[in-house]
Amino acid sequence: MKLLLVDDEEYVIESIKRNLDLTETGVNEVYTAFSVQQAKNIMGMVDIDIVISDIVMPGGTGFDFVEWVRKEELKVQVIFLTSYAEFDYARRAIQLNSVDYLLKPIDFEKLKEAVQRAAESVAKEKKIQDLRQESIKWNRNRKILQQDIWKNVLKDGFSEKKFCETAAQRQLPYGPGHYFRLICLMPEIKSNKREMWDTATMEFVIENVLSELYEETDIAVDTVFYQEPGSYWIVTQSKEKAFPQDGGRDCEILRQFVAWMNEKIYPELWCGAGQWESVRGMQKQSRNLQKMREGSLSVRNEVLFLNEFQAPQTSYENRELDVWKALLSEEKPEELLERLQKYLDRTEREGMITRELLVALRTDLTQVVYAWLSEREIKAYALFADADMENLHRNSLYGREEMMEYAGVLVRKAVQYRQYINKSDSVTSQVCAYIDAHYREEIHREELGELVFLNTDYLSRIFKKEKGISISNYIIQKRVEEAKKLLTQSTLPINTVSLYVGYSNFSYFTKMFKDNTGYAPLEYRRSFSEK
Repeated sequence: MKLLLVDDEEYVIESIKRNLDLTETGVNEVYTAFSVQQAKNIMGMVDIDIVISDIVMPGGTGFDFVEWVRKEELKVQVIFLTSYAEFDYARRAIQLNSVDYLLKPIDFEKLKEAVQRAAESVAKEKKIQDLRQESIKWNRNRKILQQDIWKNVLKDGFSEKKFCETAAQRQLPYGPGHYFRLICLMPEIKSNKREMWDTATMEFVIENVLSELYEETDIAVDTVFYQEPGSYWIVTQSKEKAFPQDGGRDCEILRQFVAWMNEKIYPELWCGAGQWESVRGMQKQSRNLQKMREGSLSVRNEVLFLNEFQAPQTSYENRELDVWKALLSEEKPEELLERLQKYLDRTEREGMITRELLVALRTDLTQVVYAWLSEREIKAYALFADADMENLHRNSLYGREEMMEYAGVLVRKAVQYRQYINKSDSVTSQVCAYIDAHYREEIHREELGELVFLNTDYLSRIFKKEKGISISNYIIQKRVEEAKKLLTQSTLPINTVSLYVGYSNFSYFTKMFKDNTGYAPLEYRRSFSEK
């Protein structure tokens, strides 16, 4: 423990240090201060446990100092020393929650007893803090263990016996006879407030809000956890080993919860609730909730109950394919997207948007765009081969807005790239820039085709039309020009020059250079070297 002595009289401090027996008190470090300000400075740098302070000092009293300590919420035990036996002093010392109030001249036996009491209080407070931290740590670990066991239940399926045995091994309070229910919450990916909430915060919010709503019922929130893509799973549990009785109240609470989430956090979300059953049925229940979600993508901001849900009978028939193809041929992406939006809006109003429908729609749209690009010698698979497009493709099955976001990027990017390659010297400039930066390496036509997302034959035709020479001849010209500079502006050996410009075969380099310049490399150096 750390002890701070505060007194403006140096001899008093020295007397305490010399005469106070600190053995068996736990104090192993002693600091000294000769003013209130100096004491504050020390408190700011060192975690002091016990303070022995004079009261009357120039520049501030001991009471002023301890009031500052209490205001700063520093956990310190205080003993006051004074030469004045005044009632007001004793009263203020009590108000400031001091351990003792002793008169000078100092009775060192009484002071030692006061320090021992202070040290005991410090030790007790530290033990309480340690226990509190252990409790916080255990609750945090318990939450992780609860989430983990339920993730395993949903993934693998547990019998009640296995569930209870696993819980016992992890010291979790699960026993046989309880009923559980799953609730699945899926905020809309495009919700404009989603960025404000990380998943850990949302788990905390969901659990606390729903627990408060369930407070006076026979239902408890057991745990909440997030799983990709975008699902929060809520496990509720019967407080007693019996089937929850007030089903109507339970349903109303869930509706209140969804309304609260809409107002405070997510403007749009999907919520599905399973039925009460033993842990054995939880895996199947989670799968059924996911199927219900896939069959109800038009439903938002209300609670769907698994035992009441009937999937809509949908049949996908797309009469727009020929129109899409015509609009793409005319390079009118916005008109195409407008027609798609109207189709999805109409389908949603009818409550007919399902995952099955979105899969078929996405397949049709993707095939139309890819075929259109292929006819124009553009490699669609390469054009759209990036992580962002992959995410959009996957998320497009979550709902109408996500499908429109995918379609917007797909169609606009296709048309924009077609317009880009039709601009004079656009693709060839990109290819030339790449060759200029990589001429020392081995370059293949296929590599360049992937670079600009074009079939190699089509790229070769465009390049020759723009530059007047083939790609391979452009590469040779670039290498020759660089070799000329090195031969005339440096003393590098010719075989080194050959390697530098991309030719490991010295004989081939010599032949290629002479074919293009009329000189062998050595002849060229002798004829044109800078003097």
